[in-house]
Amino acid sequence: MGDDRHSRHQTESRTPRAAPTIVRAGLALAAVLAAFLLVAVSVLSTSATANAAPRPTIQARQAADPATLDTASMSNDEFATLLASAELGPYAREDALADAFSLERAAAFLDRVAVAWGEKYGCVTCHTNGLYLAAPPEIFAERRAFEIAHDQAARYVRSWRANDVPGNDAPEPPDVTDVIGTSAFLAINEAQSGAKELSDITVEALDRAWSLQDEGGHWTGFVSNWPPFYDRHWPVTLMAIATGMAPGDYASTDAAVEGMHRIRDHIDANPPEFAHNRGMLLWAGSVNEGLVSDADRQLWIDDLLGLQHDDGGWASGGLGVWRMRKGLDSDPPVTVESDGYGTGFVIYVLRQAGVPASHAAIQRGVGWLKANQRVGGYWWTQSIRNSFTTSNFLTHAGTAFAVKALAAAELEMGGVTER
Repeated sequence: MGDDRHSRHQTESRTPRAAPTIVRAGLALAAVLAAFLLVAVSVLSTSATANAAPRPTIQARQAADPATLDTASMSNDEFATLLASAELGPYAREDALADAFSLERAAAFLDRVAVAWGEKYGCVTCHTNGLYLAAPPEIFAERRAFEIAHDQAARYVRSWRANDVPGNDAPEPPDVTDVIGTSAFLAINEAQSGAKELSDITVEALDRAWSLQDEGGHWTGFVSNWPPFYDRHWPVTLMAIATGMAPGDYASTDAAVEGMHRIRDHIDANPPEFAHNRGMLLWAGSVNEGLVSDADRQLWIDDLLGLQHDDGGWASGGLGVWRMRKGLDSDPPVTVESDGYGTGFVIYVLRQAGVPASHAAIQRGVGWLKANQRVGGYWWTQSIRNSFTTSNFLTHAGTAFAVKALAAAELEMGGVTER
């Protein structure tokens, strides 16, 4: 306040004592206008505060706890804002198709969104940097972003330790979905990259994941309307894949043996409900002997082949019986059209199940992928769970599976071509 008086006195001393009438009138008018503006600003501020949403903004929640960002509680508009702030969308059906397929453009897109997510939000999410960690090392092993994404995930795991210290004023512990996704994708990443043993940080993450498994082989709290992830089968099959792929003797450790025993019991008692569940089990069965019978394997292969569209693609919305938003009967049905996630996912799991790359359906699917890449390098995919105006973050996962599919279908035939 003293500084204000000093400033005002300086201003007054510079004003001539015998100022012309017009000057004095102008000063008076300016004072009135200034007072009016102050009142207006005060009213607007009060009104904005009164009408503000009761919960904190995305920015406030993120600043308070970047490692446990609760995307499930966000509205579509909030999530769109979050993605845009990280240069992660939005993506739309109307986005222009590329003139020609480019594997490098796809890889660069995945590099960017995975590292941007990890850097800004500090967590691992299935639809973005999680599946990026499972990208084919034949394409990504030498890319700097691939290493950065692994390091970001490891840093996220280390952040969980603060919750294990008694009396430590740490953020809330990571959600079970975060633990499963992070640990499994780290294990898959290291297995695919040729590691002889899992890193200590990945074993630590997997140990935490197994500690959260219930007696029935499932993970409590891992059920929500966020298809195609986060149903009862997703954590079970994802952990089975990670354990089956893990290098060295990890699958023989006590935690893994007991956990896999429970998983097998859970699968026996809970047959896969949707085509997406069966596809995940085909992948899991390819790395876990006896997990899927020969009869079921062929039945599920035929099931997935039968879902191929006339244009050669598959629809993510056709891999289950889902509805948008809250999944209520009154909510609109999900979009069913050929897209990046559906096509990439089905081709990849069929290849893991032993369907040859030369199979006509596989080649038609590859043709669809190469003809439907967007200018930005991605394969657009309508978000299944959200409304028609969402940012369509499933585009990230769709692009990851598209690249995995192309690698699985073409590397054995001489490499992914630009045609």
